[in-house]
Amino acid sequence: MDPVLLAEAASPADVPGVRLLGVVVGGLLLIAAIRAMFRR
Repeated sequence: MDPVLLAEAASPADVPGVRLLGVVVGGLLLIAAIRAMFRR
């Protein structure tokens, strides 16, 4: 794979705040989906 493309793709995820925000948002969406499934 092209190192330049790989570096550009990895740069936003290397910022700790962005990675943490992604984990938090993903976790909240996962919890919301599970609660919605059990509610039916």
